[in-house]
Amino acid sequence: MTPRKVLEALGDLQGYSNLKRLVLRAPPFGFGDKQQMVAVQALSAAIIEMSFLTHLTLPENFVTEGLLFHISLLPQLETLVISSTPLTNNLPGGGTHGFVSLRSLDVPTEKFLRWFLSYPVLDLEILKVKGLGRNSLPMIARKFSGLRQIFIEGTCFSSPEIFALGGCFQLEDIEIITQRPLGMDDPDIDRFRAMFRNLRSLSIIIRDCYNGTRFITYTGERKTPKSPWLTR
Repeated sequence: MTPRKVLEALGDLQGYSNLKRLVLRAPPFGFGDKQQMVAVQALSAAIIEMSFLTHLTLPENFVTEGLLFHISLLPQLETLVISSTPLTNNLPGGGTHGFVSLRSLDVPTEKFLRWFLSYPVLDLEILKVKGLGRNSLPMIARKFSGLRQIFIEGTCFSSPEIFALGGCFQLEDIEIITQRPLGMDDPDIDRFRAMFRNLRSLSIIIRDCYNGTRFITYTGERKTPKSPWLTR
């Protein structure tokens, strides 16, 4: 679709106020250009009327501070997926109430995560975040203690950070992707797994630029295999 057709389609969205699921795919707009601004305004005008919306997926270059504010007011939104987007400003959130029904959040960077962390009440069950830095996992554990599934990716995580996830004691599925070993041996992994009584699966993916990718998976009560890649 051309940008012009995208704008026409977004205008037509205003006639679908009863939608429950909306997945947007569109060609890229130049961030901050006139067409992008018009598209976001049209999308905001349509979304604000979709009070029954439970799932929303947005493409890159559509996510702005104003649009996210409108989305935060949707009373039944349970799942929000945001594609990578080159935000240049910090997103405002502190002290603002919103996303009252949100249960699943998928964000591309820690910058987005920090914005959602600033909301006073978020009862998330599923969290997916890429591009996490150090000291991010303790923040997640403090804010989202009710998580049941977590999928995180970062350059490196330390052993104390990983154990901080124990604050999310209801976790059932954990996936950790890192570029460096975690500094944890097999007994450490056993202790980590024991922190979650409902744990069904634990996957650790180490993407080493020199030695390739290794997948280390633990399921249920299966005995932990010897995993030198965890500590090397």
